[in-house]
Amino acid sequence: MRKGLQFALLAVMSLAVLSGCSDNAANSESLTATGSQPSESAGGSGNSGKGGESITLWTNFQVEAELLQRYADAWSEETGNKATIVQTSIELQQFAQAANSKGGPDGIFGIANDQLASFVTAKLAEEVPADFYNDDDYVDAAVQASYVDGKRYGVPIAVETVTLFYNKDKVSATPATWDELLETAKSSGGVKFDATSIYYDLGFVRAFDSYIFKWADNAYDTEDIGLGNEGAVQAYSYIKRMVDEGFISSDITFDIARSAFENGETAYYIGGPWDVDAFASAGVNFELAPMPALNGKPFVTPVGTQVGFVSSKSSHKDAVWDFYQYLIDEASVEMYETGARIPAKLSVQQQIEMDAVTEAFMKQIASGEPLPSVPELGQLWTPYSDNMRLLFQGTLTPADAAGYIEAQFKEAIELMHAGS
Repeated sequence: MRKGLQFALLAVMSLAVLSGCSDNAANSESLTATGSQPSESAGGSGNSGKGGESITLWTNFQVEAELLQRYADAWSEETGNKATIVQTSIELQQFAQAANSKGGPDGIFGIANDQLASFVTAKLAEEVPADFYNDDDYVDAAVQASYVDGKRYGVPIAVETVTLFYNKDKVSATPATWDELLETAKSSGGVKFDATSIYYDLGFVRAFDSYIFKWADNAYDTEDIGLGNEGAVQAYSYIKRMVDEGFISSDITFDIARSAFENGETAYYIGGPWDVDAFASAGVNFELAPMPALNGKPFVTPVGTQVGFVSSKSSHKDAVWDFYQYLIDEASVEMYETGARIPAKLSVQQQIEMDAVTEAFMKQIASGEPLPSVPELGQLWTPYSDNMRLLFQGTLTPADAAGYIEAQFKEAIELMHAGS
């Protein structure tokens, strides 16, 4: 699978969007994105999307940027409006400055859902109109990712997740449960993944009825943290079992785990669409399967969603919403063909030509959920990883790790709010 797909985990963990282009293109895009060049978009008086409006949309999509501009031109021909796509690195402060200036962006089409809440908190994102889309028409996890504080601000574009890779030269059948996986791994080369990261550990936590933040009424309660309760202790105990049986350790990173599978050392690996081309090029005889069940429950993996939102500062909101609807319905299939972005809209999924790889990821997405779309999530990575390493090294018990993770996470959130 696939051309040019970006490694979403780095985007999640750094809370920054990857970007890349030639020097000349970057210089041109930088001028447009910062509002340093005159532009007709945003800031003028709009006419409710009835024609004659000019809108500018930023995107973090690289491979698909030219394609999006082609569809923008087609939409312009149909409506009499003008749409310009700007591929650029997107940061909150940069967007805030540009959105408040003449020629600023009217929205963003293509940004990781974990960033959405920061734009909402800064009052830069417009709430999605109630009749713009039905939640039931989209992947559940993508819809959940589009809500912030009980209101919809994001338009789901594309989804991705991680799932189980297995080496067909080492194992002949996929395990139904994690217990089966560990049993077969003992004689087939093992399993490796970065178990110090909540990104990979989410399924263990959720399997024992724990959680990062409580989700209810389309909102996360950031004061209700579930990483230190009894369920979390059971999850950490299960992960520690893999350490005790020699499968993982405190120094296994994403790169080490990936390299071990690519070199044919391990039987199992947890990875995403961004791994497929490298493994195929290396000649690994692999297939993908849904994640094994744990504790009698489907194994939840984090679903990353690329979303779009309309700038609250735009004077052309109706035109932007109309353009977004056009892109979702008309461009999504070709975005999949160009950049392997699995559509978030269920009816569009039925239009794409799926290979076995895409089908495997889509099955796992059905069991997934987003990492919480709240700014507070950024405070979790360090305390979680630090304490999991101490657990793996034998310095902490699972109960100790649970207590420290939750306490340090809460403290980091308090400091975050104290400084805001």
